[in-house]
Amino acid sequence: MRRAKVVMGFSRFVAGVVIALGLLVGGAGVALSAVEEDDRIFTLWPLLDYRSSPQVDYASLRVLGPLFKYERKGPEVEYGLRPLFFRAQDRDSGLRISEYLYPVASSRHEDEQSYFQFLRLYETDLDRREQGRGDQFTLFPFLFYGEDEERGKYFAFFPIGGKIYNRFWRDEIRFTLFPLYGYTQKDGTEITNILWPIYARIEGKNETGVKFWPLYGRSEKEGVYRKRFAIWPFYFNEHLGLDGENPRHRRGVFPFYLAQDSPVRSQKTWLWPFFSHIVDQERDYEEWNLPWPLVRHAQGSYKESRKFLPFYSYERTGVLERRWVVWPIYLHSRLTTEDLVRERGRVLFFLFSNLEERLILEDEQDYTRLKRVALWPLFNYERRMGVSHFSTLALLEPFFPDHDSIRRNWSPLWSVYQSKWDTHGNQISSLLWNLYWKERRGEDLAYELFPLVSYQGAGGAMKEFKLLKGLVHVIREEDGGRFSLFYLPWGFSWGRQAQ
Repeated sequence: MRRAKVVMGFSRFVAGVVIALGLLVGGAGVALSAVEEDDRIFTLWPLLDYRSSPQVDYASLRVLGPLFKYERKGPEVEYGLRPLFFRAQDRDSGLRISEYLYPVASSRHEDEQSYFQFLRLYETDLDRREQGRGDQFTLFPFLFYGEDEERGKYFAFFPIGGKIYNRFWRDEIRFTLFPLYGYTQKDGTEITNILWPIYARIEGKNETGVKFWPLYGRSEKEGVYRKRFAIWPFYFNEHLGLDGENPRHRRGVFPFYLAQDSPVRSQKTWLWPFFSHIVDQERDYEEWNLPWPLVRHAQGSYKESRKFLPFYSYERTGVLERRWVVWPIYLHSRLTTEDLVRERGRVLFFLFSNLEERLILEDEQDYTRLKRVALWPLFNYERRMGVSHFSTLALLEPFFPDHDSIRRNWSPLWSVYQSKWDTHGNQISSLLWNLYWKERRGEDLAYELFPLVSYQGAGGAMKEFKLLKGLVHVIREEDGGRFSLFYLPWGFSWGRQAQ
């Protein structure tokens, strides 16, 4: 609870700072809560950038370029102090996401459930009890606390001792002065470890086993499996899946010879991992590696390969095709299904990437769902569902192309130029965090090069024009207008305004 209060306090502090800075705009005749009949823009680069559009219930405030942000789009609100803190919330759904120097820490609240993590080492789920699942938090790898609805509460402090339920793919885990003593249970199989991993005893229904690692070990479950090893990993012999339709026999004298046989697949390896032969009857292919990974030949309906690294490689596995040319200089991959074609070309892994996803429609026509081109660290371009976005620089985007948290917390700090546009003629552009910006919505146009010139127009006609933020100021309407100089609030008017 104390941790939750600290986090909430910090969030409120940042929100208060951002909103307090917004009050500076009020001195210029603009307030965050003001209701305007028309769109309103106020800029004082690089200190302030305020915009509002009451018709679509939108308002935004930027302070010190990309550092401070407040944005409201209907019920959706975002604010933050990059890269220290960022919050996004939807007041209708109750979703709230907070990120602290991402990826250091983050929290999420949704449907009366709250989750917090710190470096993926500390995790807590605060409201699981309200959902009938119990509390849970982790300070990995030292502290584990939680409650299982069937087994009750658990607590463990590693390596001193404790118990854990339904974590780490085990039904139960117990330990005392680990590795002195450990116990795990899963699906009725119990494993007791003394001086892990040296001694282990296995017990279960029709199941026994013992091991003195690395000298000798054996275990078996009647009709399910049999395992033996000696001087691990040099010798092992295993019969697995005896109760299924595809029993497997694995044996080996490492690294000289390894083999695995089943009714549908046979694999043999000599001088692991260099030379191997695979025959897969289920997927209908045969493969040779001579030696792996430099030379590979595979042939069959499921898999086909011709590899001579580093000069050339072609592989087809199921619906995926990959082709290397002078590895790792160029890679081309293609995924083909009945509904989707996904192609990607890369140069030196992430230095340059060109990705395209096309949907196959019922009339067999292609529709480009996604197009992404990135040249690290210079630019990133993306067109998704008819909307295009270009930005430069792009320091992390080529490595994490679909990572919303990176885009929220880090991308604005180095995106010195951004432009977004759609197929209907709408466009938004920004240079140096709105030192120069342009917005076009249909026939409406607005732009500014601070502090030299600014322009606003509607329907192809000028509405307002300024030089040096009002040294020369022209306002024009259908039935009149006004012209003023030297930032004076009065000037020469004509038409209706002159009456």
